[in-house]
Amino acid sequence: MTTTHSKLDGMFFILKNKTVLTLVTLVLPAMLMLSTTSANAGWRGGYFKCAKTEIIDVRPATITEGAVALGLSTLAAVLPFEVAELLDSSEGITVLAPTDEAFENIPPDLLTLIASDPDILTAVLSYHVVPKEVDPRKVRYIRKYQTLAGQTLFASRDRRSPMVNQSEVDCQGYRTANGLVWVVDSVLLPQF
Repeated sequence: MTTTHSKLDGMFFILKNKTVLTLVTLVLPAMLMLSTTSANAGWRGGYFKCAKTEIIDVRPATITEGAVALGLSTLAAVLPFEVAELLDSSEGITVLAPTDEAFENIPPDLLTLIASDPDILTAVLSYHVVPKEVDPRKVRYIRKYQTLAGQTLFASRDRRSPMVNQSEVDCQGYRTANGLVWVVDSVLLPQF
C-alpha cells in the first residue's frame, strides 16, 4: 500500500510540476507580452496622435505677430527690432518659441546677463530659429537641425512628447505667413 501510495504521490508531483512548468512557460511570456504591448501602444498611440495634430494656420500673421497672438509676450518683448525684422522678412523658417514660463525659469542672474548683452541675446534668439520648415513631431530617430546661430539642435521624442534638446515641444504647431512656430517649454541656450 505504501509503494502504491508513493508512486501516486510521485506521479502527482510530476504532474503538478509539469502543470506549473507549463503554466509558467505559457502564462509568463503572455503576461510580459501584454504588458509591453499595452505600454508601447499607449506611447505609439500618443506619438501618432501628436504627429497627426493639425497645424493651425494663423496667416497672414508673420512669425512675430504670431508670437504675440499666441500669448508669448516675453518672447515678443525681448526681440530686438532687428531680429524681429529679420524673422518677419525671412521665408520658410521655423521658430521654436519658449513660453513665458520658460523665461521665468531662467535664473535671474543669467537672464540679466542675456538681456544686457545684445550679442548674447541675438545668439540665444538665433539658436531658436531653423532656416527651413521642420516638424519636430515627426522624428523617428534623433535628427539634427542647424540654427541661424550656426549651432545644432537635436530633435527626438520621448514617451510624452517630441523634444528639442531637453525641451518638450507642444504638439500644436502654427503656420504663419513666412514659416512655422513650435512652442517649447524652456529657453534653448547655445554653447558659448
